[in-house]
This record gives sequence, C-alpha cells and structure tokens, in this order.
Amino acid sequence: MTQNKIDTTGIILLSTFFLLLLFAGYLSYKSIDWNVLKRLESQPLVLPTPIPTQAISTSPTASPSATIKP
Repeated sequence: MTQNKIDTTGIILLSTFFLLLLFAGYLSYKSIDWNVLKRLESQPLVLPTPIPTQAISTSPTASPSATIKP
C-alpha cells in the first residue's frame, strides 16, 4: 500500500496561488471609490411601474369527444 505524500512543488504552487489571490483581493479593495459608492447609496431607488395585467382564464373546456366511455 502506497501513501500519497504532499510534495514541495504542490505546496509552493498552492501557496503562490493563495498569496496572489490575497494580493488581488487587497488591490480590488483599495480600488473602490468610496465617495461614489456613498453617493449612489444616498440616491432614491427608482423602479419602473408595474404594468397591470388582466386575469385571463386559461382553463380548458371539455369537448364532447373528450368524454370517458365505460
């Protein structure tokens, strides 16, 4: 029975990936323009008015050929 060991190449690759991911998150956090965000949040939300729809009956009607014969 062989046991799988974690090699140093895998550790280096995973560490590099997570460090770069952390750095990208930091850069995206720093690039947020907080003044624009606060200005957008302070504006009232304008939603379109809903279009009134009439209730349409879509129930099928029974025809004479649709009767059940014993």
